[in-house]
Amino acid sequence: MGTAIFMVLMVCGYWYSSHDLSTRFKFKRSFGWDVYFLVALYGCVFVLQGMLATAVLWLALLTGSLVTNALPGIFGPEYHHWHMTFMNWTFLGIQAPVVIMLAFAVVFCLWRSNWSPTARLDTSRRRELYKHLSRANGVEGLVYQCMEKGDLAWITLTSQRIYIGMIHTATFDSADANNIVLIPMLSGYRDRETLDLHVEHNYSAWYDAHDIDVRAAVDFRKVLLLSQVESLSLFHPAQVMAMGIHKSTDTPAQHL
Repeated sequence: MGTAIFMVLMVCGYWYSSHDLSTRFKFKRSFGWDVYFLVALYGCVFVLQGMLATAVLWLALLTGSLVTNALPGIFGPEYHHWHMTFMNWTFLGIQAPVVIMLAFAVVFCLWRSNWSPTARLDTSRRRELYKHLSRANGVEGLVYQCMEKGDLAWITLTSQRIYIGMIHTATFDSADANNIVLIPMLSGYRDRETLDLHVEHNYSAWYDAHDIDVRAAVDFRKVLLLSQVESLSLFHPAQVMAMGIHKSTDTPAQHL
């Protein structure tokens, strides 16, 4: 019986942690023993809810037994003890209250993670959730700011490649595949000796010359692995005048 309770507890905790949106972010950011404790925490919550629901069911059977026994003229002279029958009934060697408790725990877990109205976040609530979760991480906070306000981002890779553009989306759920999807405006590289920026690809000029708006520019998006990003900052056009930036003599079409 203890093994069955433990299995349901852990399965419910894992299911909820991996399916609920807000909890999934915490789950993906946890490592080692923190993962087990997080799963066990939510599993205990559902098992406790199952215990409470089972207790309510037992009280309902007890109340029904008392009422029927108090009114023999209506329900007959038989002595009813449904609550005792419920306690003594077994299923596969496990007492009925335990089976009902585990069933309630599974139902509560599925309902809370899949069918509950709070499990489906609309755009505004999803945005608020991302904003709240990104406060604890500088990279995520800056990425969220760029996505929310449309600010340009300056991304330097470990290879000294530079990308300047609008952040379209970002994924932080997987430690091995965290990435940033960028709509590039400029790209180039830093000189290893002087660290001056040499612009090679002027995407913004290409967009303007071919009447490409932001929606169509998504076709030119770049997916950058977060593990390859050395630094990330906001970019303002005024920085062009304050920093050593050299333009390539090639035409934009040649770089696309």
